[in-house]
Amino acid sequence: MDVKSLNKTVLVLSSVLYSLNIILSVSLYTLLEYVSLPISNIALRSILVSVPLISALFNSIILAMITMSLKYAEYYGISKSALAIVIYAGYWLAFRPPSYVLIFMISIIALCIIQIADLFLYAKLQKEMFG
Repeated sequence: MDVKSLNKTVLVLSSVLYSLNIILSVSLYTLLEYVSLPISNIALRSILVSVPLISALFNSIILAMITMSLKYAEYYGISKSALAIVIYAGYWLAFRPPSYVLIFMISIIALCIIQIADLFLYAKLQKEMFG
């Protein structure tokens, strides 16, 4: 497989992964709206509940950046995915959510790990193609 066709394959895979992550993040936000976190401060609770929605927004921006092949888009994606892993692991440890919420969080963490691997491959291909 030549570099250009491999690059297209990686772009399609990135699109699918980011789209799935957007869908799961918005679904997790909706679920967290109905599941109460054990926090009495309303403002803090609102911020913590909105994190998946903000994550979905960043995923869509990074997806657009990768689709347009903008410079350093893959590094923004890698750092965003690493940050998402840390945040969702923190949610998991701090709040001990119910299993149906945990399934969403683990799915998003798994997608982020796959995204990181995909974006490292994308960065390698970009360097190989453009120097």
